[in-house]
Amino acid sequence: MSKTGLNVPIITVLDDAGEIIESDQRQVIHHVIQDGYGANSVFLSGTTGEFDKLSNRQRQRLLEIGCEEVRRINQRLSCDDNRAYVPVEAWAGVTAPTKAETLDNLVLAVQLKADMAVIAPMAIDDLRLGEVVSFFEREVAAIIHDAEFLTIALYDNPDIASDRAAVRHIPIAIVETLSRLPFVVCLKASTSRDVLQQHMRVSLMNAASDAFDVYVGNAALIFELEDIQREVGVDDRMALSGVVSGPANLLPCEWRATWQAVVDRDATLLKRYQQIFARFDDLCFFGQGSKRIAKGIAAIKRAMYKQHLISSPCVSPGTPALSGDEAKRFDDDLAAFFEELRSGANRTSLSLYSV
Repeated sequence: MSKTGLNVPIITVLDDAGEIIESDQRQVIHHVIQDGYGANSVFLSGTTGEFDKLSNRQRQRLLEIGCEEVRRINQRLSCDDNRAYVPVEAWAGVTAPTKAETLDNLVLAVQLKADMAVIAPMAIDDLRLGEVVSFFEREVAAIIHDAEFLTIALYDNPDIASDRAAVRHIPIAIVETLSRLPFVVCLKASTSRDVLQQHMRVSLMNAASDAFDVYVGNAALIFELEDIQREVGVDDRMALSGVVSGPANLLPCEWRATWQAVVDRDATLLKRYQQIFARFDDLCFFGQGSKRIAKGIAAIKRAMYKQHLISSPCVSPGTPALSGDEAKRFDDDLAAFFEELRSGANRTSLSLYSV
C-alpha cells in the first residue's frame, strides 16, 4: 500500500549549462516537505522534473540527492518528541528511454532504499506493448525480489509516451494483470477523466481495498471527484489515494490542505482552492488564441526563483521556456496572485515563505 495524500513531483534545478544545482535541489525538497506539513511523498525524476530531457546520469543523481535528503529530513523531524511525525516517502522515478537504463535505475532505487519506484512503461522506447507484462514479471521482479521495502507504481501519462509506442495509454487489460503482482501497488494517472475512471475501477476490483491504489496526476480533477466517484459507482468511501501536483513545488501546504478538504468533503473550502489554483494555472499560459501555449514547468521555476527558493529558473532544452516579455508579465501577475492567496486562504495552510 502506498502512502496516501499529496505527492509532489520535484522540479529539477538547472544552471544555464544544463547542470543540476545540487544545493538548490536539496532546498526544493526541504520546501515541499515544509517540516512535515507539506508533501506526504515526493516523486524524484518525473515529468515535472523533466526526466525525459536529462541524461541518465542526471536522472540517477536526482534519485541520489532526493533519497538522501528525504532520509535526512525524516531523521531530524522524527526526533521531535512534541509531535507524532509520519515520515515522508521518496518515490524514485526510474523510467528511461531504454529497458536497460530503466533497470539500472531500479537497481539504484533498491540501493538507495527508496520507498517506491515509479515506472512509465509506455515511455520506454524499446519496450514493445506485448513485452510489458513479461518485463515486470521477469526483469523487474528479479531486481526487487530481495528488496522487501520497495514497491512499484505504474505511471500512465500519454504526454510522455514514446513515439514508438503502439498506444499512448497503458491498456487497461495490462493494468489489471500488473495490479495482481504483489509488488505493483499503485498507479499514477496523469490522464483524462474517463481514463482515470477506468483505473479506479481496476483498483475497486481488487479483493483487498488497499491492494492497488490510484493517484490522480491531473490534479484539477480532484475538484470533480464527487461526480467522478458517483459515475464509477462509489459514494461511501474515497476511491483515490492521493493527488500529484506539479504546482505544489511552489505551494505545498496549500495543496496539502486541498487534499485534506477532499478527504473531509469540505465543499466550501474546495471551491475556494479551486479558484486559487485555476488562477495560477491561467498564469502558466502564454500567447493568444491558437498560439496560446502552456509553459507550466517554466512558470513554476520562475515563481520559485522570484520567491528566492532557487537561484536559477532555467529549463532543459526542449522544455518551453519563457521569453523576456513573458517573464516580466508573469512576475507582475505572480505578485497579484500571492496577494489574492494571502487574503483568501487560511493562514495556517500557507507555505512558510508566503506568510
